[in-house]
Amino acid sequence: MRRGGRIAASIGGVALTGAVVAVGLLGFVGVERTVPAGAQTRICGATVGVSVSEPGRSARLLGVSESALAAGDRVRVHPLCVVEVLNVEGPGVAEPGAEGSGAEGSDVGTPDADADGAQAAVHLRWRLW
Repeated sequence: MRRGGRIAASIGGVALTGAVVAVGLLGFVGVERTVPAGAQTRICGATVGVSVSEPGRSARLLGVSESALAAGDRVRVHPLCVVEVLNVEGPGVAEPGAEGSGAEGSDVGTPDADADGAQAAVHLRWRLW
């Protein structure tokens, strides 16, 4: 029995260490995603609509904040989750390698698209605090 207790304690210690590292990474580093304007995405369990107020300058996170947010602005989704606007891209000014990762339920042909079909996008980061 003593050996089984040591194995269980070792497994518990590894699991606890992994949980602490995961919380630390989510709290300090966060999770980044690029969301096209006019789309909705789920962040921290909340559905957030993204629209661009001024292409290249400010965005609105509908359902979270009614004010226009510029790059560097943060808004709290709920007590344990903060969303930061990293960058607001105008139509046709997408960063190289940016791929709208994590956008759920995005709309095709939104009003924020230009004549060539390019679409404004907002680069977000959410983290625990």
